[in-house]
Amino acid sequence: MTHADCIVPRARVRVAVLVLSTLVFCSCAVVGPRSITAGRGVYAEVINRTEDEQILNALVRLRYDETFGMITVASVTANLSFIARVSTDIGIGDSDDYAGNLVPLSGGAVYEENPTISYVPLSGEDFMRRMVTPVSTNEWILLTSPAPHPGQVFALAVRRVNGLRNPLLGEASPSLEFMRFVDLYEKLRLDGVLALVRGTNDRSDDSFSWFIHDYEDSHGDSVRELLDLLGIEVEPDGSEILLPLREAVGGSASEVNVQTRSAWDVLRAFGAGIEIPPPHLEAGIVEPLTYQMPDFLRFITIRSSEKRPDDATVQVRFRDWWFYIDATDTQSKRAFAFLRTFIGMRLADPGTVQQAPVLTVPVG
Repeated sequence: MTHADCIVPRARVRVAVLVLSTLVFCSCAVVGPRSITAGRGVYAEVINRTEDEQILNALVRLRYDETFGMITVASVTANLSFIARVSTDIGIGDSDDYAGNLVPLSGGAVYEENPTISYVPLSGEDFMRRMVTPVSTNEWILLTSPAPHPGQVFALAVRRVNGLRNPLLGEASPSLEFMRFVDLYEKLRLDGVLALVRGTNDRSDDSFSWFIHDYEDSHGDSVRELLDLLGIEVEPDGSEILLPLREAVGGSASEVNVQTRSAWDVLRAFGAGIEIPPPHLEAGIVEPLTYQMPDFLRFITIRSSEKRPDDATVQVRFRDWWFYIDATDTQSKRAFAFLRTFIGMRLADPGTVQQAPVLTVPVG
């Protein structure tokens, strides 16, 4: 072997070592950030979509008087590995024996991701208690604050307000007084005359109050009618009015007493918006509604089809039919988003799923 024959393989070895070192050094800096960029959105999208499907499935099964279960994603752990490989062919002996048959330098990299997902079933005594226990006034206020139709959500939330009964789903017809109250409440809220504030004049706790203000010019008659319907003995003379909210049954001359509904009631109300396939009604698989839904309780429309829908926000298959929310139905999409928030706030087990799903990614 000549001296030149030895120099070429040694040079190739040095190049291979340099490339291999560069790949290994850069793997932590490249794989970590890129894996988060590529993986985080995918995990979030899948978790969000399956959560929507789970809630819709629960609504449909409840409407069919069938049992349902719910689970939540407790954690997502993704183990990432990066293997770099660099090789070169070195000839020994007479160069005529291997000339043109050697690969000067070759390399490659293998990237693997092995996710581990942990689920927590929502079940047991605590879950059932949270399903049937009336939702607190403070929770309802947090839910109604960003709502585009606060009167509609208020009608969903309460059974009674200062003695005005608000039946749900065929229990009885809502009173005309309550329906008028809902209209006035929504108008004053949207016009900024009736606001929700924390605390009262003589208390600094976490309770809320109605704060009625700036109503003298154009809202005086509406405020007066609202107070009369509730039996509040306050003269609306243009001055500010503060009415504490209390969880109680019966009327009051100086406070707003509300009796709230449970999560079970809310799911039943939303389930009433499902369009049941005629064959299921004819076969007696599900009972038809025997009452007319009031307009202010028409929160959502869940359509049904034998064929998979072309454009749906969320869809599930049940008893060989597709149930879905049409992507062009803005009101139903907003109602479902509200329900999703409500479920997350009310039904999740605070002891096990209080934290959001965690994606653990080694970055070198």
